[in-house]
Parts: sequence; C-alpha cells; structure tokens
Amino acid sequence: MASLRALVCDDYSMVRETIRPLLLDAGFEIVREATLATEAISLAEMTQPDVIVLDLSLPGMSGLQAIPILKLVSPRSTVVVFSAYDIWRDACVDAGASAYVDKGDLEALSDVLQRVAARGPLGQITP
Repeated sequence: MASLRALVCDDYSMVRETIRPLLLDAGFEIVREATLATEAISLAEMTQPDVIVLDLSLPGMSGLQAIPILKLVSPRSTVVVFSAYDIWRDACVDAGASAYVDKGDLEALSDVLQRVAARGPLGQITP
C-alpha cells in the first residue's frame, strides 16, 4: 500500500517543524514544503498530495486565494487550513477547504490529520 502524501505550506519554519511530527504520526510522508502559495500550487500539481496543510497569511498570494486553485490542480487533495485567523473559517470552507484548525490547537490538527489518514469524515472542527 502506498503511503499517504502531504504538502505543507507555511512561511514560518518553526510552524512547519511543529506540523511534521503530527503528519508522520498520522502516517503521512511529507513530500514537499512551501513558503509561498504560488509555490504550493506548483508543488501540489506535481505531487498530487493526499493532504495539503495551508496557512492563510502568506507573502504574496494568500492561502485563501490559493484554496480554489489548489483544488483545481490537485482535486483529490484534502486542504486543511492551519491558521490563526478564525474570522476566515467559513470563507476557507466556501473556497474548498475541508477543515480549518486554529494554530493554537495542535490536538485538533492531529485529530484532523488522523481522520484524513483514515479517510474518515472531517466534520466541522472547532477549537
């Protein structure tokens, strides 16, 4: 069985480092990491990851702007927004994200990643 593949997009290396063990624990192979939304779009198109963990506040194009493009270039990818801007939760889901998790809630992110790995329903994630 092929391993599950993940793409992480956040412009802060410390956040990417924090996410890595959660992805690995859930059974994902981290295929690439990006610091820009435009980079994530290119990488998603190339790698077709099972999950994309995406920040909203990125230099240049925002994560919110990137969501529908990510879904277009990698339609089977589950987009999980991991950000500190809860005000944009509904907009993220409307744009095509499967889940929004507040950056302060690593337990919720771990839960979402475990459910994506199990191919289970995500439901609505609230901190």
